[in-house]
Amino acid sequence: MVTLRKQTLLVLDDDDVFHRIMTLANKPQFFKNICHFNEVDDLITYLKNNRNNHFKLPDVMFIDLGMPGKDGWSFLDAYADIHESLSKRIKVYIVTVSVRKVDYERVPNYPFIEQIITKPISMDQFRALASLNDLAA
Repeated sequence: MVTLRKQTLLVLDDDDVFHRIMTLANKPQFFKNICHFNEVDDLITYLKNNRNNHFKLPDVMFIDLGMPGKDGWSFLDAYADIHESLSKRIKVYIVTVSVRKVDYERVPNYPFIEQIITKPISMDQFRALASLNDLAA
């Protein structure tokens, strides 16, 4: 029998509706907690301030690419500089409406990205991602 352990999801997106959808999709508690960020700088500061606190770091992150000001690529560039200093490995998923070929071509430059997912995320996709990331080590 597979033992599951609930994990924390962090969502970086400027769209409040997407944050609400993620919260509603989690009603069966696929993830034990969802943290919400709208700004790249706020998230980078949070990660840096908690780099040694395993319990405050998320297990999984959903990163939107298309945001005003600093976008998801800005986050990924900053995260590339700090991810190895964090006290645990965080699984990073790009969740975006972009279907631009150039975005998909950039993903291999960030080896910590697990997958790029095109919005909207279906309930089945959300459940599958939660299950995939919820298996006990």
